[in-house]
Amino acid sequence: MVAPVMDSCVGRAAERDCPILNLSAVSRTFLEQPIDAGIWSKLGAAVPGGVRRRGDDGWDDARQSFNGTIDRHPEAIVSCASTADVVAAIRHARAAGLPIAIRGGGHSVAGHAMADGALVVSLDRMRHVEVDPERRVARVGGGALWEDVDPATQAHGLAVPGGTFGDTGDGGLTLGGGLGWLMGIAGLTCDNLISAEVVTADGTVVEAGPDGDPELLWALRGGGGNFGVVTRFDFALTPVTSMYGGHLRYPADAAGAVLEEIHGIIDRGPRAFAPMLTLGTDAESGMTRLSVAFGYPGTADEAEKVIAPLRRDLPLIEDDSGSRSYIDIQEMSGRLPFALRHYWKGHFLQALDAELLDRLIAIVRTTPVPNAFFLLESIVGAARDEPVGGAAFGQRGATWNATVLTIWESAADDERAIAWAREAAEAMLPWSYNGGGYANYAPADETPTRVRASFGPERFARLAAVKRRYDPDNVFRFNLNVPPGG
Repeated sequence: MVAPVMDSCVGRAAERDCPILNLSAVSRTFLEQPIDAGIWSKLGAAVPGGVRRRGDDGWDDARQSFNGTIDRHPEAIVSCASTADVVAAIRHARAAGLPIAIRGGGHSVAGHAMADGALVVSLDRMRHVEVDPERRVARVGGGALWEDVDPATQAHGLAVPGGTFGDTGDGGLTLGGGLGWLMGIAGLTCDNLISAEVVTADGTVVEAGPDGDPELLWALRGGGGNFGVVTRFDFALTPVTSMYGGHLRYPADAAGAVLEEIHGIIDRGPRAFAPMLTLGTDAESGMTRLSVAFGYPGTADEAEKVIAPLRRDLPLIEDDSGSRSYIDIQEMSGRLPFALRHYWKGHFLQALDAELLDRLIAIVRTTPVPNAFFLLESIVGAARDEPVGGAAFGQRGATWNATVLTIWESAADDERAIAWAREAAEAMLPWSYNGGGYANYAPADETPTRVRASFGPERFARLAAVKRRYDPDNVFRFNLNVPPGG
């Protein structure tokens, strides 16, 4: 039993315009009958200045997806500045029979932040970050991006193990797992989630964690946006002062030798070395290259000793590694503008061996668009350890996360770019850890079979039990869905 933590003013604000309803009776969809026009005036009063509808100024910009292949038309977007706003948005959506989508940072390749005919709960005005350096805890708003979180925590020599792009939302990354430069020493982002505030499908506010529902916290650690709108994340912080990192680039013909050295470093330790490889063909030169990116939390001397085998007797094309701040490491992959066209798909791997690497090299040389490559992220150190209290994330036995990414500009290239990426992902299946991929890189057409496989039967059944308690009608279904029926 979870006690609501909604304060009285939140309760009054929500109930004044939208009383708690018999939600099982409000199961009609937006398409079945017209929406009472009064719902919009009531919602506008509850969330002043936050409701945007079709035809309003800036509508197309507001509904734009990160992935340009996705063009969805919600009924309304509610820009929330507080938990009370989220409560009001959810209750009004349920009263109107509207499906609900959730937008955090909006950086979803699958486009889950937008849905046709839905009310979108946008957390874009909830980007606050509070840091308690004594307790080493960061309290982060549900709509915060890593560019909000990293400067606030680094001011105290601390960090949340985040992703690798500053404009990624902390919420989506956390709920899907969270691979990043610090996972070797501190685990995944979700492993560092210690509590959270969640607004559930009936507009109730609950606490996930030791002071509320520990099972809900377990589910949020990698189980996706299936259980409600997370309006606050509390993260444990890791001391991070000095960093050393960059890129080492080689011709693809040397990839096998490079990989052998990388595996040797990982086997010997230290846990801080968590390399990420990209394998692609340069559009200008036509050369297929392997790039080794790393962000080592330690001194330059320590890092130089670790990566020495990657410089010795190997044909380096480029080496830009050096001392950098953690924020600089977070930004060294650059940023991708919204509305480019994407298709990403992959597998967690049992092992990355020479046979698979040769297959990937051959595949990437056949790419139909200039910007297509394999991303290979090592799963090492603390990322392979279950955190205290456990986590829904189900891929810790894997050694690498392998994803094929195609990124292009013209709709004329859609068919061949997507077909090529699907075939490339299929080629990795014999090496797959459990047949599933990484939630945060999942394509829009990810199948229920792959979603189930990514968790495994026991974790999936456990997630379905949490779903039944908090969202029995599957209101939050624009995600990698865990149906309440399992």
